[in-house]
This record gives sequence, C-alpha cells and structure tokens, in this order.
Amino acid sequence: MAEGKAGLGEDTTLAQARALSLNDARRAAVERASGIMVRGASVVYNSQIISDIVSAFSKGLIVQEELLSDGVRTEEGQVVYVSRIRARVKPLNPEARKDIRIIRAEVSRVDSHSSPSHPVFQDNDEIRIQITAEGDLNMNIFSVSQDGRVVRLLPNPFVKQNAIPSRKEFIFPDDALRNAGFKLRVHAPANLSRAYETIIVIATKEKTDFLPGKKKDATLSDLMGELSRMDQSSWTDTVIGYEVRR
Repeated sequence: MAEGKAGLGEDTTLAQARALSLNDARRAAVERASGIMVRGASVVYNSQIISDIVSAFSKGLIVQEELLSDGVRTEEGQVVYVSRIRARVKPLNPEARKDIRIIRAEVSRVDSHSSPSHPVFQDNDEIRIQITAEGDLNMNIFSVSQDGRVVRLLPNPFVKQNAIPSRKEFIFPDDALRNAGFKLRVHAPANLSRAYETIIVIATKEKTDFLPGKKKDATLSDLMGELSRMDQSSWTDTVIGYEVRR
C-alpha cells in the first residue's frame, strides 16, 4: 500500500488536489518497489509533484493499481487531500538502455535565445521544444497537466514519426511548421492564476503508436501501462517541467 498527499490552497481545486495526491501515492509506490528515491531527481515546483511521478518512469512503471481510500483531512492546521492505493509496479533496469539516451531536452519561448532550467511562461506564450539524443530514435512528445492528464503532441496528423539521426538537434515545431500555422501555446486553466505542467519525451528505436484511441481522456497510468509492455532497451525518456502564469 502507498499513500499520497496534496495540499489544498488558493490555486488548487479539489479535483486537482485529488489528482496530485494520487500521483504522489504512485510515486511512493514506485519508490518502494524500486528502492530508489524518486523525488530527489525530479522537477518539483512549489510542492507540486506531477513531475515526480513522471520522473518515476526511469525507475519503475505502475501496471495495475487499486484505489483503497481517498478524501480530505486536516494535518497540523493544513487541509490536505490523502489517497491510498495498492499498486503493482514493474521495476526498470537503467543498465538495459546504455546505448540510447536523451542528451538534451529544453522548452523555451520561440523568441528567446536561452532555455532556463526552470522555465516560467505567461499565458498564451508560444513555445518550442529542442531535443538531442544518442542513437537514431523516434521522438514521441506528450504534454502532462498538473492534474495528470496526458495529451500526445507528437506524432500528430500534421507531423509523422521519423527517426532523428543520432546527435542531430530536433526542434518541435520547426519554422516550416510554424509558418504553416502549427504553433504550441501554453495556457493556465481559467480558474487558476498559475499552473505547473510537464513535457515528457519518449524516444523509441521503433515507431510506436502510443495511446491509440485516447485523445482526450489519457492518463499517466495509461502511458505507463503501455511502456511496461515494451522491451526496456527499446526506449528512453526525459522530463521538462515549466510554470504558466496569468
């Protein structure tokens, strides 16, 4: 059994706190199964833990989970949402992916010449993603909201999946796509003044159709389940966290 918590604050709705507490419980489950601390290597903004569970991809994958209980309680004067789950975790062996890795992955405004380690964007900013990898790999890019919803950005109906040569920089979207009208913009939810979101890059040796038929309701658990059925040596991943403010 694993337990997760999330504080209820000015910029956190009940639904978001529930999702965050579930992700914290998932992180704890992976941590317990793998014997490796996940939080220390993750991207964390103001106690938001969405990137913790995303970073857990490199340590273990949850292939089955059962929600045992969840609800609101008060701890030391703070209102928190607490979730308890029972999870089956498939630990991963980092040694299995020695020949492939993502060397660099950054997200920045299109008009910026620098990529800060902790990017902060304004609502409606246009962004781009830059990736360099070791090995000829196919890039799969996902956006994860702070409540754990997953949207596949690449491949998409406009951009097909092709292997990127080893150590060649890949920019998404590139100038050709932007000139054709395909642009990535970040937005904070209507009821929040700020949001914490994550880009997941999964690089695969073979073309892979992730999350088929789940365009609107995909979750991190769905993505983890699909990765758990793949050979560990066939994929590698990285995480980029950022903040969006109004």
